[in-house]
Amino acid sequence: MSIALQDIRVDAPDDPNNQLLKDINFNLADGSLTLLIGHTGSGKSTLLQVMAGILEPTLGMITLDEQPLWHKRKVNQAHLLRLGLIFQFPEQQLFARSVRQEFAYSLRPYRLGVDERERRIRAACADLDPRGVIAMDRSPFLLSGGEQRRLALATTFATAPDWLLMDEPTAGLEAAAVRELLRIIRVRERGGFVIATHDLDTFFPLADRVLVLDRGALVFDGSPEELCRAPEVLTRAGVGLPSCVEAALELARYGIAIAPDRLTPALAAPAIAEALRECASASPRPAPQAAAPSPQATREAGVASKPPQAAMLRLDPRAKWLLYLLLVIGTMQQQQWSGLAAAMLLLSLAFLGLPRSVLRGSMKIALPFLIFMFISILLAGLDWSTAEGQFPLGFSAERGWSTALTLTRLFLVLMAGYWLAVTTPYGQLVQGLNWALKYFRKVKLPVESFSLAVSLIFRFIPLILREWQRFSAIVRARGKASIRPGAVRSRDIPALVVPLLLAMFHKAEQMTIAMELKKIDGKQLLLKKNTLQWRGMDTILVITGILCFSLLMYMQS
Repeated sequence: MSIALQDIRVDAPDDPNNQLLKDINFNLADGSLTLLIGHTGSGKSTLLQVMAGILEPTLGMITLDEQPLWHKRKVNQAHLLRLGLIFQFPEQQLFARSVRQEFAYSLRPYRLGVDERERRIRAACADLDPRGVIAMDRSPFLLSGGEQRRLALATTFATAPDWLLMDEPTAGLEAAAVRELLRIIRVRERGGFVIATHDLDTFFPLADRVLVLDRGALVFDGSPEELCRAPEVLTRAGVGLPSCVEAALELARYGIAIAPDRLTPALAAPAIAEALRECASASPRPAPQAAAPSPQATREAGVASKPPQAAMLRLDPRAKWLLYLLLVIGTMQQQQWSGLAAAMLLLSLAFLGLPRSVLRGSMKIALPFLIFMFISILLAGLDWSTAEGQFPLGFSAERGWSTALTLTRLFLVLMAGYWLAVTTPYGQLVQGLNWALKYFRKVKLPVESFSLAVSLIFRFIPLILREWQRFSAIVRARGKASIRPGAVRSRDIPALVVPLLLAMFHKAEQMTIAMELKKIDGKQLLLKKNTLQWRGMDTILVITGILCFSLLMYMQS
């Protein structure tokens, strides 16, 4: 099965002027192994997700055997079953109670017979677990880190896709596991590979083709040997040179000339021996004085311009804290729908100018809460005390209306907290709250500890959204669901929620360790550097907040 990409462009979700991929064009033949290399942030992972049908391109077309991959914003499931995507940290996808259930989830979309399913599981385990450590009845969470990564790789290999798209597959693997992975790639008889990697020494000898990305653009398309003979391409793209090129450049300093395209020691050793014999028979000559340029020294100075941020993101956190408190207090005082409507309008104005990704993130918070509101209103309004002779179940509009009013206030407070979290960097959240509470230090209250705890809560709101987006992409890749980008089927919720919770616990543990290392004991701030700077726009914002608060209080009275 061949893959063709024609004029592929992908824009950043929060800024259409920031192109993550720019006019990507290439064709991949069946059975080939293609390396995808580039500096961090060059677009490698984005390109793999586009090829896997997880991320829809902004412009351009992807075809499999000359058939379009996308149709009406969906990917045909028959195409998805022929593509396998292995993420950079595949062990984070594990969620089931046993190893067998992990395999069952990955193989379920293929609707295999019992014999064929067992054959694939045995073959994948024989390849990636030759010692038989990963027993079928074991919990995946009782495996070591390397064993979990082997299991995650095995669940994808068991699906036997026509194309395996792998993002840094050797990261975190021990040497023995890397050798097993390379052996599997060598002996695989069908399908092709696209591997995004920084491990050039490992994969260059196997590759048929190398694609180099630099800031979302394809800057090289050729064989590994051709790329080694043009190391300036790697240098300009911010990628380290493979060992064969570095060795050739260092030998050249001492008058030993060998070609830089000897990809393995077995190829380089005879060339070095022959060059030494030539040097011994020739007259002595001085070694070249110019040293090989390092990637850091010769990297291009141009840096991609950052998209302009919304004005709200640059305001002083003290002003935003004051606006947040005024809006929350004014909202909680409202007892009529007219007042809540005014508060909702004011909150909507605060979201103006924010990136589209922030607005989409707010919907991910709003929709579950609105569903919760609907169910709560129904339960609160149920009436079992209807008159005799009537249907025993009724609905009290008064109780339902009162519940709706209370939950709407809480909803507006929740969205105000989300606005504060996404528009204020974490360190500024801490400093702004410390400033607001500084007068309580006179009565010996633990102001710093309180502000740190509150700021951590706000910090986790956007963090949860980012992790949700990441794990939803993993679930769509494993579940092979033909659904719109960003959606998740209800049957896939367990495969999403369990890894998400584990990731959040891990993040919380990391933050705890970081605070301990920084000696956060209630007496020191997380950031000692003062980043607060009051401007004229902050004064205007506070005055506007006071006027809005006065309006809300007037409506309440």
